[in-house]
Amino acid sequence: MGYLSHIKRTILPLDTRWIVKFTPKGKIREVKQIYKPSEYYAENKHKGKNARPLHNQNALIKILEDDKKENNS
Repeated sequence: MGYLSHIKRTILPLDTRWIVKFTPKGKIREVKQIYKPSEYYAENKHKGKNARPLHNQNALIKILEDDKKENNS
């Protein structure tokens, strides 16, 4: 089972968030799950707009599906 199908099938807490890292070419390099988003925001407050955005489950699924379509075409 791939990561995308795992995320679609698994019931996760609503406050679960992910960070998506991209290569310079715009392809997904890494996906990290953030267990305590409030701590992440507190630790990265000094970065302001440059902090990586946190994505919820639906947004992550859309990002992964878009990347999959781009890689298959």
